[in-house]
Amino acid sequence: MAEINICDPDDYAALEAYVRDYIERFCIIRGDMPGKAKGSRYAWMFYLRNGLFNPDFLRATSQMMLHKLVDHLGTADFQVCGAETAGTPLAVGIPFAARMKGLRINGFVARKERKQYGLMNFHEGIANEKPVVLVDDLCNSSTSLAVADAICRQAISLPSAETAIVIVNKSNRRIHTSARLAGDLYLPPSVKVLSLFTLDDFGLSNPSH
Repeated sequence: MAEINICDPDDYAALEAYVRDYIERFCIIRGDMPGKAKGSRYAWMFYLRNGLFNPDFLRATSQMMLHKLVDHLGTADFQVCGAETAGTPLAVGIPFAARMKGLRINGFVARKERKQYGLMNFHEGIANEKPVVLVDDLCNSSTSLAVADAICRQAISLPSAETAIVIVNKSNRRIHTSARLAGDLYLPPSVKVLSLFTLDDFGLSNPSH
C-alpha cells in the first residue's frame, strides 16, 4: 500500500507550535476554582472548547490527530467516534481534514444520554463497519471516552475500540512508560491512547489526575 503522507515534519512542527501556544493562552484557566470532588479546589483547568470552536484551532488539531492516527495505525481505514460534547467538533474536523487529503473517514458522536423521544438514539451520525477510533479533548480526566466506548459496543454493536486520540493526556510522561501512547483511567487497558500533548508540555503537574 502506498504511504499516506498527511504532514511533513516542518508542517507538523508549525501546527504543533500554534496549537500549544493557543492552548497556553486561551485554554488553560488558572485561579482558585471549585473542583469536581466535594470540597476540592483547582489551581488550573483545561477548557479546550475555547479552541475547538475556533476554526483555525480545529483545523490544526484535526490535521495533527489525523497525522498521528495514520502514522500509528499505518492506514486510514477507520472511523472516528467523538465523545460528547468536546469530541463533537473533532468528529467533524478529522474527517474533513481527511477529505482534504483525498481520504474518506467517517465520523459520528456518542451521546452521554440516550434521547428520550423520537428516534431515542444513543448516537448522532451514521456509523459504519470500520474499526472505531475514539476522539475527545482530554483523557485521564473524566468518563466521557469510556461512555463512548460502551455505547459503541453495547448500543451500536461495533467491535471494541483499540485506539483513542485526545488533544491533551492529563498525565505526565514520568507516570507512564510512554504517556503519549498510554491508557485512560476509565477505559479498558486494551485501548491505547494517543495524545498531541501531555501536562509536561505546559509545565503542569497532576499526579493524582
